[in-house]
Amino acid sequence: MSLLDALRARLHDSGLNLLGVADLAGYDARVGPARQSHALMPGARSIVVVGNGGPALWRAFLADLERDTRRLTHEPHPLEAFVHREVQRADAVLGDTSRRWYFAASDAPFQVDFRLLGYLAGLGTDSRLRLLMHPEHGPWVGLRAACFVDAVLPASAPGGPDLCSGCPAPCVSACPGGAFPGGTWDVDRCSTFHAESMQCASTCHARWACPQGAASRYPVEALAYHANTFLGRRALREHLGVPESEDRYPGTPPLWGSWRSRIDVKG
Repeated sequence: MSLLDALRARLHDSGLNLLGVADLAGYDARVGPARQSHALMPGARSIVVVGNGGPALWRAFLADLERDTRRLTHEPHPLEAFVHREVQRADAVLGDTSRRWYFAASDAPFQVDFRLLGYLAGLGTDSRLRLLMHPEHGPWVGLRAACFVDAVLPASAPGGPDLCSGCPAPCVSACPGGAFPGGTWDVDRCSTFHAESMQCASTCHARWACPQGAASRYPVEALAYHANTFLGRRALREHLGVPESEDRYPGTPPLWGSWRSRIDVKG
């Protein structure tokens, strides 16, 4: 079994069911010096990108919380903590190979351009939603971790088919905030509408309207959790039967004003 196959097998049961290899030279050519491979992991020769498609990750996460509710009450970001634990368990298959992991976490000290990495690793291509669009899962894909590794691994073919071409774009008409002024999602229009209205407080109507990968849509409770962790934690406590007094972290409402800095990864 190859190193990639072993890593894929170890991650699959935790819902981290997407894995690809981004071409290192292609990545370095598209980012600034501070985010090039020589700065992130000297000696790196390949970049492994890990993600999830469909509801499998959320189901594995819920099962983990049901086994030990402290993984909700004692973690500020329990889903991200679950991903970190599962990746670290799978990391053992890399043996003595030099590597460095980066995570797509809200509190990560250094933000890597995961959207670019996912594209280069063949986990999806661009879309009107400005989300990666996967051939099977449509827009229901999450990018979770990347490993800069000192090993030559076969790079995946980047991107994928343009699934928006020829589509009547129900995402555009479904958006109550008019966040597609030029036919593509606009972060400032979306952020402004969220600050003024609660219509999208627990879901994205445009994403839900996309016909691609409809069978892979996230559960509504997962969408609500991603939209607002304050409400999401409350729903998880109710699901687990955990009193609010036992939860050390209240969660946070969406920080709409920070969207611009979060999607523009520079340097």
